[in-house]
Amino acid sequence: MNRSTTRKHRTLLTLLAAALSATAVPMVAPVAAEAATAGGRVCLVLAPNSVDLDGRGPAAPVGHIGWAFRNGTGSTWTYGATEGDTGRPKSTFITTGSWSRMLHNFKTRHTGKQRYVKYRCLNTPSADVAKAQRAARTSARNGYNLARNNCLTKSVDIFHAYSPWLNNTRHLPDPKPYGISLTPNHYYNNLLPKAGWSGTVNL
Repeated sequence: MNRSTTRKHRTLLTLLAAALSATAVPMVAPVAAEAATAGGRVCLVLAPNSVDLDGRGPAAPVGHIGWAFRNGTGSTWTYGATEGDTGRPKSTFITTGSWSRMLHNFKTRHTGKQRYVKYRCLNTPSADVAKAQRAARTSARNGYNLARNNCLTKSVDIFHAYSPWLNNTRHLPDPKPYGISLTPNHYYNNLLPKAGWSGTVNL
């Protein structure tokens, strides 16, 4: 998702706002390190001030989200995000690195309102890394639609490939319960805590 002030995006913002109510979630102290556990682990990384659909209007930014999953029980992670609305591979970044490298990459990737600032994670009982990496590559080539195929929905699709356990909405909430995508801010702040994800951690 990227910034836009088109009439189409304003209409979608109105639909999204009607479906959501924004509530704040308190921040918690960051954890010192990621301990390796059986199965896998996934994280969503939020840029809460990104994507201001009505420009300088009264609506708050809807946010932007990136994804990360641990490569099995190892020490490396695959991570990335869809950072544009062209639907072309150049709008998506995908890379692999250590936990600390992944956090550093997200933290320093952008400045200002586009900056990633916090994340949440969840352990999974299984991890199909190869399948998730294929899904990530597919996300770079399968187009873009603000309402139905965006940074958030693509992240969820990648996680579905990573572990069948995440197909259960009790663990990974449906990003389109009303037929159109929820905003990243609402999904991260309101739905993930109810699904047992970790407390939010500042980058």
